[in-house]
Amino acid sequence: MLLKRFFRRSAPPQVDRKQVLRLYPLRNAAVQSEQNEDGVYILIVPLKPRGLFGWFSRIFKLPREHRIELDEIGSLVWSLCDGRHQVETIVQRLVQQFKLERREAEYSLFAFLNTLPRRGFIAYTKKRL
Repeated sequence: MLLKRFFRRSAPPQVDRKQVLRLYPLRNAAVQSEQNEDGVYILIVPLKPRGLFGWFSRIFKLPREHRIELDEIGSLVWSLCDGRHQVETIVQRLVQQFKLERREAEYSLFAFLNTLPRRGFIAYTKKRL
């Protein structure tokens, strides 16, 4: 019973919507990006070969990076994840530039921004850089 309590995962902390809007997203320097002729960003994520995969990657010359092409909205969000723009500012830009309702812009942005830290593409800071 004691071990069960010790190894039990605690629930992730609940973050208030207002707290999220005040955060500054910041891109991971290890994730490179480039813009194509349409202004769309392509994220270049280095792959670190480990274990058996590392051995296969040397033999079969597997790619050492993963390329992810963002859409127009994702590209705008990526460009604003520079540590100088709050999430609130990004929401406002989405509403203005793409003529979205605020609620729709927030929902879409929060869903996108939720995946980026899990993949290690961005982190958040409370202070502007």
